[in-house]
Amino acid sequence: MYKFKRIYLPEFIEYLQKTYFVFAPVKSGTETEFKQITSFTEIDQSRLNTTISPKEIFFPRSEVLFTYDEDGIKTPPKREKPAALWGMRACDTRSMRILNDVFANAHQMPEKDMFKDPYWIDKYKDCLLITEACLNPLSTCFCNWFSSGPFDETGSDIFVVKGEVDYYLKGITPKGKEVLAGFEKTEKTIAKDEEELKVLQSIADSYMNPPTDLGDLKDKLGKIWDDPLWDEIGAKCINCGACAYVCPTCHCFDVSDEGKGNKGKRVRLWDACMFQLFTKEASGHNPRSNSIHRVRQRIMHKYNYFVDNYQKFLCTGCGRCVTVCPVNMDIREIIKQILDHKIEKKDK
Repeated sequence: MYKFKRIYLPEFIEYLQKTYFVFAPVKSGTETEFKQITSFTEIDQSRLNTTISPKEIFFPRSEVLFTYDEDGIKTPPKREKPAALWGMRACDTRSMRILNDVFANAHQMPEKDMFKDPYWIDKYKDCLLITEACLNPLSTCFCNWFSSGPFDETGSDIFVVKGEVDYYLKGITPKGKEVLAGFEKTEKTIAKDEEELKVLQSIADSYMNPPTDLGDLKDKLGKIWDDPLWDEIGAKCINCGACAYVCPTCHCFDVSDEGKGNKGKRVRLWDACMFQLFTKEASGHNPRSNSIHRVRQRIMHKYNYFVDNYQKFLCTGCGRCVTVCPVNMDIREIIKQILDHKIEKKDK
């Protein structure tokens, strides 16, 4: 493991910028989100986690797929350099790997390959994911429900811990190790450093509430499709879609053609299963016509359907949906409610 003095972070960012476009947490009004930076001074180092997830670096909320005119079709230019993400938390790093499964390795059970998204692949394939340990988890964090935690290195190229005086950095992948080896300000950690790391991890872990066992969740959801429980769960939701827009793993989208005369463009836009129009058919029929159906779809997709296809939950426990919900719906309480629910036996 390597380290460098915290005062050398500006130099490290400049070093990364020689090869990458660097994205980091930046204040945007009252929110914090990942944006491309030109200087170290733009980084918001006070945040615990960003308000908006970093998924839009590779899956923009509005993305022009191509333009067209009487001369033909043109695709937007590709980025001149790959992206490096500094300051991600473990929950968001895991979400990047999940979304890469969806867009670059899409399949359905048992092993039916699906379309591979070139727009995602072009932006993601050479990226550098730098995860920073979460030293002060929020009360809404529940990443430990998914075999993760504040110091989880899974999916990182480089894992970073912010110490009292130093940044501690561990190369996880060959790419990450090569990047660290090329920065001249690094030095090897010593026994005293390892002790500080243990203390920091112990403190971070102490902030986390005990995890809930999700071992039966998928199977339980498969048995309550038409259970009255959904009326109780869904009654509170106002279908605003805020949860889907801050979620690091939600990936529903719509495609719209915008044009006039002989020129125009095709645009991909974020969408959400919580919106009434999401499943409205041309005939006017809507198979998810009310709020309860849409809430059920969201929960079933994340904790049942996605598990069938990818053997993992479509959730990383970042807690953003809990934070932004205007009616205080808490996905943790909903999951516990489902797990504790007694299924009534129906008369034959």
